[in-house]
Amino acid sequence: MKVQPPEAVTPFVRHHPSGDERFAVLDKTLEQYDYHPDSLIQVLHMAQSLFGYLSADVLRYVASSLKIPIAQVYGVVSFYHLFTMLPRGKHQIMICRGTACHVRGAPVILERLEEQLGIKEGETTKDNLFSLYSARCIGACSLAPAIAVDEDVYGKLTPDKIPKLCQKELKKYV
Repeated sequence: MKVQPPEAVTPFVRHHPSGDERFAVLDKTLEQYDYHPDSLIQVLHMAQSLFGYLSADVLRYVASSLKIPIAQVYGVVSFYHLFTMLPRGKHQIMICRGTACHVRGAPVILERLEEQLGIKEGETTKDNLFSLYSARCIGACSLAPAIAVDEDVYGKLTPDKIPKLCQKELKKYV
């Protein structure tokens, strides 16, 4: 009797103990990259796309799957600004901190946004609709000071315009 190697019988498929189907999709990505450690960033992109953020559980799962230290995974996640380990709101509000925006009042615009939204920079509203972040530059220098809500840019802002922006313009994202 000829015995087949295990991989010929059934392919290795990891299953997360939670039963969360998103891990099955993540497994397909890991498989696509042959579980190679060099695919860490691509796998993290997929994981964040699936889960909305990178929880400790997801980081452990990725580290285990790629057979790399959790410290290495954490190092990559904490280094790159696009990765987040905290849940983000459905919509991202990004305030520009570039030179033009800064000298034209971005710090006060940020204060007003924090007051109106009831959150600080880096936090998410209680209804999980909005997260508030800053960026070095959003590329709208001629509109300084400016913010971006998802892909929409709002410029030439003043502190007095922020309440109206929050009460009127942000309603279209709800």
